[in-house]
Amino acid sequence: MIILVFGLPGTGKSSFSKRLKGETRAHYLSTDIVRDKLNKKGNYDEISKQFVYDRLAEVAKTELSKGRDVIVDGTFHKYERRQMFIKIAKATGHELFLIEIKASGQTVKKRLEKKRKYSDADYEIYKKIKKEFDHEPRNHLVLWSDQENPGEMISKAMVYITQTAH
Repeated sequence: MIILVFGLPGTGKSSFSKRLKGETRAHYLSTDIVRDKLNKKGNYDEISKQFVYDRLAEVAKTELSKGRDVIVDGTFHKYERRQMFIKIAKATGHELFLIEIKASGQTVKKRLEKKRKYSDADYEIYKKIKKEFDHEPRNHLVLWSDQENPGEMISKAMVYITQTAH
């Protein structure tokens, strides 16, 4: 199974994904961590972004081939980047679950004022990405990290995964 957790910077994707990892025991993959390992931190040009997403896809395929489920945590603000993982799921016969994490702009602004270990996205990057964000046309779960507590979010995600699984 592939669980793709996506949304704008500062919405709480990584916090949620790490908690979900504990419930599912899936292998956790993050664009921020991959970007850091590839020495691309702070590089948000399209070539660098694609390089990070390509590497993330390679690692996901490797983990899936070992029989491990994966949680993939990233902005995925462009439809074609989500499409990469949809194709991987189809090609490998794994189920794909899309979970979008949202939060109000006010909450995000406050969160992005704090230094984070792997991400250097600030409120200006958030506003830029928000303008470019491609709506997800497929049925997916939307969770609001500033309106629901972490336990509620995890419960909803687990219901979504178990009820949507074929």
